[in-house]
Amino acid sequence: MRIGFIGLGTMGRPIVARLLRAGYAVVVHNRSRGAVEWAVSQGAVAADSPAAVGGAADVVMTSLPYPETVETVYFGPGGVREGARPGQIWVDLSTIAPAHAEAFYGRAKELGVFFLDAPVSGGPMGAEAGTLTIMVGGDAEAFERVRPVLAAFGRMIVHLGGPGKGSAVKLINNLLVAVHTVALSEAFVLGAKAGVDPAVLHAVLKASTGHSFMIDRTIDLIQDRDFAPRFSIALLHKDVRLALQFAEAMEVPLALGAQAQAHLVRAMAEGHGGEDVAALIRPLERSLPSAFERRSRSSSGFGSRTPARRR
Repeated sequence: MRIGFIGLGTMGRPIVARLLRAGYAVVVHNRSRGAVEWAVSQGAVAADSPAAVGGAADVVMTSLPYPETVETVYFGPGGVREGARPGQIWVDLSTIAPAHAEAFYGRAKELGVFFLDAPVSGGPMGAEAGTLTIMVGGDAEAFERVRPVLAAFGRMIVHLGGPGKGSAVKLINNLLVAVHTVALSEAFVLGAKAGVDPAVLHAVLKASTGHSFMIDRTIDLIQDRDFAPRFSIALLHKDVRLALQFAEAMEVPLALGAQAQAHLVRAMAEGHGGEDVAALIRPLERSLPSAFERRSRSSSGFGSRTPARRR
């Protein structure tokens, strides 16, 4: 089985590396030539367009930042559809809205092609380790055919139902990521204002009911002032926007989601859009950044760094 892969960004690179390591023949395309050269050095074959990927692969995978990009790559001029053939499977690993996934599924079906929305959670480190959670919507037949491919980079691989179901669950997950991250930012700023060592606060929360995965994922980055984008505020803003639109269509009010989105908008307005979601604390810190700098682990009782940093 030959795999086509388009989108060699933060997630795409480690996924392609896992596919190659699993023995799959992989043909790649990316706008950045440097990313393609990296993939070729790992054993992949370069294609000069999405259409060429479509013509060369049995399964086409995409990992792209925005639904508009996904649509262009598959259905635009020079897109995958120009090289498609009946029975081919397209697997979109991006975070898009259920409505997008349903529309892409319908357009692919007209070509005799299967479309699966299969967004992932686990971040770059999860991709590198092959431990991603993969949420899949679409036809069960196509899902079973590609399950071994997904297993090259995923641990929990769940078929959730028809088209759009994978995207729905991913938006719910990222809605919680936003709410949790804003809440922990407020909590740690409050603790710092009260004179509590953030490392000690973290240690207490780890053993208490207020603990969450996002605290473990984020607090080390805050204390190290490391806001390099594993998962950027701009992308989380996009995901929450899609989640709020989805909820509105479902007639479900999301008061906390709307508040989290307002905080994301503020962070972007202050210039933090390209930074990691850990930087959501920055608009709240104001004069307190020094309170979060790394202190001696031996004196603070701060536990070992949690290895997985997921989105």
